[in-house]
Amino acid sequence: MLLKTTSKLGLPALVFAFAASCGMGASNELGSSDAAAGASGSAGAAGGGAPGTGGAVGVTGAGGSGSGAAGASGTGSGGRGAGAGGADGRGAGGAMSGAGGVMAGTGGVMAGAGGAMSGAGGAATTGPSGLPIPPGPANVARPSGTAGNITVINWAGFKGAISYTFDDDNDSQIANYGQLQALGVPFTFYMWTNRTEASNSVWATAVKDGHEIGNHTQSHSSNGTIPDIQAATTFIMQHFGVMPYTMAAPNGAAIYTTLANGLFMINRGVANNLIAPAGNADRFTLPCYIPPTGATATMFNAQVDSAQSAGSWRVILVHGFTGGNDGAFQPVPLNEFINGVKHTISLGNMWIGRVVDIGAYWLGQKAFAQATTTTSGSNKTWSWTLPNNFPPGRFLRVTVPGGTLTQRGATLPWDSHGFYEIALDAGSVTLSP
Repeated sequence: MLLKTTSKLGLPALVFAFAASCGMGASNELGSSDAAAGASGSAGAAGGGAPGTGGAVGVTGAGGSGSGAAGASGTGSGGRGAGAGGADGRGAGGAMSGAGGVMAGTGGVMAGAGGAMSGAGGAATTGPSGLPIPPGPANVARPSGTAGNITVINWAGFKGAISYTFDDDNDSQIANYGQLQALGVPFTFYMWTNRTEASNSVWATAVKDGHEIGNHTQSHSSNGTIPDIQAATTFIMQHFGVMPYTMAAPNGAAIYTTLANGLFMINRGVANNLIAPAGNADRFTLPCYIPPTGATATMFNAQVDSAQSAGSWRVILVHGFTGGNDGAFQPVPLNEFINGVKHTISLGNMWIGRVVDIGAYWLGQKAFAQATTTTSGSNKTWSWTLPNNFPPGRFLRVTVPGGTLTQRGATLPWDSHGFYEIALDAGSVTLSP
């Protein structure tokens, strides 16, 4: 996103000028390669720590929490929840990094496969992707039949998916952040950046905790402009060291459907609808559910349950909570929201994830569905093209009737939870007998 080599508005130059002034590369959204590399730590020697094995909502990625030799706050090579690949897929150094630098680690800031808070309801992560472990047995035998087609597993093995989003950096979100964080699930916060509240220290904490910070523009105008969007992205980078891959249209204004295309992976709209695994929902007007004022947990649960029944993804948008004086649009009682989230967790088969995480899987699956195939002898190769502004370090979970999968000459391991994980950055995968 925003790192295209050409732009009449000169945003790439702005991005890299900012990064260079800090001695950094260009950063990516928190966990868009996922998992923070540790906040403002001391210099860390090479050698990222052992992978994490669980934590709240899979707060682990390849590299593990609190890892890295030396370095405070889980920094150092590998970093907090970080792993190889680096932000924007750059490898050693990564975005906002440099071995031992501020928010550093060989994996780079917000880097690593899968990453922090990418799970569902306290699930551990597994494999190179860092995606949450889906429900089901953990002793599934590797397929031993005849090589055939590759099947992508919907929603990384979960029945459906839910993303909880918050707009406008309202005071009632800030005041209740501790209770939101205690739920142990990842959220997406869309920042209206020219508000005083946008500079509250809670948002830097949210980044460290593994939540997504998205773009909600600088002025929240229904008459959007690219400079206004660009200003919000700059603010987010400067204050939080992350690159937003998704945005939310202020007031759901239709103009952002056009403006977001070419700048972001996803633009969230305001109309309610489900998003099917391989459906045709517009990624630049992604639907969401906005609860009415005073909504009850039962109302939230109905939206979640319908997504579960349909095997689909639903995005939920809350502006704030009752009892505050921030003028939040259609505020809801905090306890009702919390009880709704707890219901989603209790289902056990819903992927609760950030928009950037679930959106990347959804779009990656759609890209794979459009892959071209070539055959060489008994080997069959699928090749795909990812959409613009797609975050690096993303994976799909797939299964086959039999055979061996390889990428870039390396044999992919079978995960006993019932799948292979293919790296989308590779652009192709080969199935051999």
